Amino acid sequence: MSRPLLTALAAAVALSACASDTAGVAQGGASASSTLKAGLALVMPGSEAAQTAPQNPEALAQAALSSVKGPVMLATFEASGATMVFGMVGENGAMRSYNSPDQRGIVLRNGMLAATRGFGEDLMSADTEGVAKLVTSRSAGTAERVQRYLDGDGTERPVPMRCAVSIGQPVSQTLSGIAYSGMQVVEHCEGSGAVVDNGYLVSTKGRVLVSRQWAGPSLGYVMFQSLRD
Repeated sequence: MSRPLLTALAAAVALSACASDTAGVAQGGASASSTLKAGLALVMPGSEAAQTAPQNPEALAQAALSSVKGPVMLATFEASGATMVFGMVGENGAMRSYNSPDQRGIVLRNGMLAATRGFGEDLMSADTEGVAKLVTSRSAGTAERVQRYLDGDGTERPVPMRCAVSIGQPVSQTLSGIAYSGMQVVEHCEGSGAVVDNGYLVSTKGRVLVSRQWAGPSLGYVMFQSLRD
């Protein structure tokens, strides 16, 4: 990450009115839980929105937007309730790389999680082209995906899954102080002993605005929110 972007991200975290550490992580709690519930209502049909506004993630989001130029992503981890801000550091076609202030990273391809770095037991890579075509076109169908992780010997092991993509309903809602409007797209995957339910809010232009994606056995599900595209 470039020093100016790193400085800006760190400043955004410092400016936010939430408990945070130098990694730019908002601590879990009622506000983080509200964010997850509200996010689920955006991307998963039948989920109910939180009744209270998520104050901490909203403060972090607004501080990041005012301090950081370019695309900014907010990520909330379901297992811990922690929320992190990421700034884009690279783009190559449909692939975008984002870093946090402490140099942890995520890679998204067409809005689909392709890799994580610095979290421990990371997602090394993912083949998501087939499901991405369905998700971004807001079309129902089936496709394969493969996610790869390192085993105890440092060998990369694939986790192949077959996924069914279905279309939910149009949704308009405010999350972390930002208004979103799009179509719900749900991806149900099974294979290699895993059962995964991902959800996406996709715009008319095929952009993934908000999503809930399974990062792996260790990280679990992550809610991604595009603050600025």
